[in-house]
Amino acid sequence: MNCKNCQNNLRTDYSYCPHCGAKVIRNRLTVKNLWYDATERFFNIDNTFLITFKHLFTKPDEVIGGYISGVRKKYLNPISYLTIAITFGGLFVYVCTEFYPNALDFDFLYQSGESMTEAEKMGQDFQKQWNTYLFKYQSLVYIAMLPFLALISRLVFFNKKQFNLSEHFVINIYAYSQMSILINILYLLTIWSSKMLYYVSFGNMIFQILFFTWVFFKIFNLTIKQTIIKLLLFLVLLGVVFTLFIIGISVYLAFFTDTFQKMTP
Repeated sequence: MNCKNCQNNLRTDYSYCPHCGAKVIRNRLTVKNLWYDATERFFNIDNTFLITFKHLFTKPDEVIGGYISGVRKKYLNPISYLTIAITFGGLFVYVCTEFYPNALDFDFLYQSGESMTEAEKMGQDFQKQWNTYLFKYQSLVYIAMLPFLALISRLVFFNKKQFNLSEHFVINIYAYSQMSILINILYLLTIWSSKMLYYVSFGNMIFQILFFTWVFFKIFNLTIKQTIIKLLLFLVLLGVVFTLFIIGISVYLAFFTDTFQKMTP
């Protein structure tokens, strides 16, 4: 028999191809087989997804540094991990749109419409529109930010040459994906309460900054003093990029959508 993936000859008693490592599939595709494959691939205790998720918290230097240095089987590769993160983000958007369409209004933050001025009403409408766009397209926003994050981290660690720009890209993919998976799980758990969802979203940036700091602390084996200095430099550069990004989004909303027209009395 031949391997269906690489076409090399196989012994009939092989469960995995010795040439490409692919699993030998003998049974026809059924719903049961699909379910087993999904649970084995993503949710099995011995599977790389759970190991990657756990170890990115406890020893990110081993996960990320290992991948960069050539370890490929022990942990999920960054693109696969990013794909899972995007899936969680899409699941949150679907649940929110279909079952909790008002979850992102955050009405508890605003005073009653009767006592608001026209300008305050416009500001409230714009804030709601902004929240909706930000949550709905969160995955696209973060993917667009990844090259900038890689460039920023490369500039911050200009004096440490062990990683090039592409390897910094890998570091940021892993770190972003980890936080995206975690935060979207929290979003899904709190989506029934607009107030709780707001507080989780408010803490999102703080969570990400702390986790990214932890990742770089471990990967570059920094001291506390070095970590603080690098963090401050990172935040300054990130603030510049984020400001430009917000300006770009606002220009897009103003000229390429009807957001502002809807707010016009």
